[in-house]
Amino acid sequence: MKSEIESSENNNTMGVSIDMLPESLLLEVLAKVVSGSVVDFNNVKACSKDFRDLTKVTDVLKIVSFEDYPKILWEPTEHALAIIKRCEESGNPEVLFSQGLREYFKYPKGNIAGLHKVKIAAECGNNLAKYVYGLIKLCSENNESMQEGIEHIRFLRTTKSIMHTRKKMLEIKKYFWTYNGILARRQTPVCKSKPCKGWGLKKGIWVMMDDEDDDLSTCEDCRWDHELKFFYQIFTVL
Repeated sequence: MKSEIESSENNNTMGVSIDMLPESLLLEVLAKVVSGSVVDFNNVKACSKDFRDLTKVTDVLKIVSFEDYPKILWEPTEHALAIIKRCEESGNPEVLFSQGLREYFKYPKGNIAGLHKVKIAAECGNNLAKYVYGLIKLCSENNESMQEGIEHIRFLRTTKSIMHTRKKMLEIKKYFWTYNGILARRQTPVCKSKPCKGWGLKKGIWVMMDDEDDDLSTCEDCRWDHELKFFYQIFTVL
C-alpha cells in the first residue's frame, strides 16, 4: 500500500512514498490503525519495512485492539500467540485482562496472581477489567477491599456503561473456565439500611433494560447488591 503526499514547488508535483515520511508521523498513523483492530495491525506490517519495524514499538503494541475479534485473543493460533505475548509484555490492557482472568480461573484451583494483571488492566481504564476486578473486590467483607472495588464499578455506573460491560462479559465467558471455587459470595449485603429508601423507590424490584435506566439517585449500595447477583451467575459463584 502506498500513501502519497503531493506538494507543489515551482508548479512541479513531487510524490513522497511512505518510506520518506518522518517516524513521528508514521507512528501517529500506525497508532490509529492498530487501535482499530489486531487484524489491521497484522495487515499494516505488509505495507512497508518502516511500518513493520514500528509494530515492534512498545507504545504501539500497548494499544493494539482485540475488541472486534475476541476469538483471536481467547482462542489464539500459534501466530496470534506470538503477537499476544508481545502485547502482554508491552502492558496492553486487553491482553493483561484476558491473561489475568485465565490465570485467576485456571482449572482446577485458580491462580490468585492472575488478579494482579486484571487490576493493572482496570487501572489502565479497561472497562471489562474494571467490572471484574471491582466486583471481585466487592465480594470481600473487608472494608478496604470493598472500597477499592466500588471505585471501579462506580466509574462504570456514572459513565452509563455497567450493563453494556456486563453483556460483553457474558459474550466472552464461554472462552474460559469459571467454576473453581476461588470466589465466594458475600455473607452480608453491601447495603446495611433496612428498609432502604433508595431500594424502596423501585418498589423492591430493580428493572433495567439498559444503562439509561440506571437511576443514579437510588441507593448505591443496593445497586451493588443487585449487580453482585449477576456477577455470581456469570462466574458460577456458589
